[in-house]
Amino acid sequence: MSRVVQPATQPSTCTHRVPSERIKSRCGVRTRANSRPEDETASTSRRQIINSFASLSLVIPLEATATTKIEYDRRLVDAYAFDVPLKVRALRGSTAQNASREFAQTQTRRVKLELSTTPSIARSYEELLRPGKRIGKKGIDCATLGDEWLRPAIERGLILPIPNAERSAWWNAIPPVWRQLVRRDPRSGLLSSSGDIFGAPYRFGCVTIAYRKDKLPKGVKPPTDWSDLFDPRLQGMIGMPNAPRLVLSAALKAEGMSVNVGDVGGVDGRVSARVRQLRESVKVFDDLQYLQALACGDCAVVVGPSEDVFSVARRSTLIVPVVPRSGTTLWSDCWVVPTTSVTNVGGGPSPALEQWINYTLSPARVNMRVGLKGGISPLMFDGRGIESGYARYPNVARPVLGTSDEDMLKGWIPDDSVWAASEFQLPLTDRVRAQYVAMSRR
Repeated sequence: MSRVVQPATQPSTCTHRVPSERIKSRCGVRTRANSRPEDETASTSRRQIINSFASLSLVIPLEATATTKIEYDRRLVDAYAFDVPLKVRALRGSTAQNASREFAQTQTRRVKLELSTTPSIARSYEELLRPGKRIGKKGIDCATLGDEWLRPAIERGLILPIPNAERSAWWNAIPPVWRQLVRRDPRSGLLSSSGDIFGAPYRFGCVTIAYRKDKLPKGVKPPTDWSDLFDPRLQGMIGMPNAPRLVLSAALKAEGMSVNVGDVGGVDGRVSARVRQLRESVKVFDDLQYLQALACGDCAVVVGPSEDVFSVARRSTLIVPVVPRSGTTLWSDCWVVPTTSVTNVGGGPSPALEQWINYTLSPARVNMRVGLKGGISPLMFDGRGIESGYARYPNVARPVLGTSDEDMLKGWIPDDSVWAASEFQLPLTDRVRAQYVAMSRR
């Protein structure tokens, strides 16, 4: 599928630099099957214990940090204490600045967290694809990956199911809508009610519209919904990331349709007309430049992920973010287990992985005061709204009260009617993909 990149008609001299933290483009890749781990039993056979001790005694005692005597099989044997390393590669800004210190306070001193960051979801996927020097000889235990990247990562065999996920505290804490999102077929990466658990969602956001008060054409009202993007007076004044799927989603939402519809019609249909009109109205198709164009005033309106839009809006009182009234598309950051973790001691992710996920998904970590600015915990959203989260966790502080989009930077969050009409952007079916390719060629 070709992508259209349209530079600004006039080169901008603005030096305002805005980081983009999320890329919405899709990958087309081929399948590699992953086997589903068998359920572990509650007890362990003596042969397994003896074999485990024997293998450890040959290698690990050289790295042991302490020894003690314990009784085993009616005799005293040496027991070794080891540090438990945990290597986490997180999206920059998706975890609290003091996460390492706080997590350490919840664990024994043997757990050694090594937390590093990556600048974008796209970079995180690249690192899974080509581990190289950034990851090191030993694989990392978990990394951030967006839900829209789960399918290609599973197809290429880049990630593994999370061990013992169904028995963990975090899995039982998140609402069913999140469990459905990350349970995937191990071959195709598509949603499957009987599939494996390939991700642990730990925050989410949405696609937003943002506009500059001083750049809207005379007589054009501030946009509040998808249909407003198709005002002919905005032609050549819109910016978007280089994400063709976002164009299709905007066209579908403007027509009152689901972004996951199974048929978008032919090239002469209403959706196709919307796609053509929006593409003609977009001045900048670029993951970084669309934000810079808004900041510098080269674009009057942009459409993009909430974390990108907020990074610009908090720097200027002229920029107002808007969550479309008829509902929007949602995205989620998930913890995933890279396939390279099998190179670790023990042949898999760290035993402390579950504790890390539990920590990031604990009610004590929920911060609703900042609203959408830092992403929202999945604990607070059940697929219908945010109020249900407050009902489940009454001790969570509410954000500053507000009444309009201009209060969103203070933490105000739209009503549940907006969230109830919102949905995750699932992988395109082959039929819709072919239809969109045909539209793009016109």
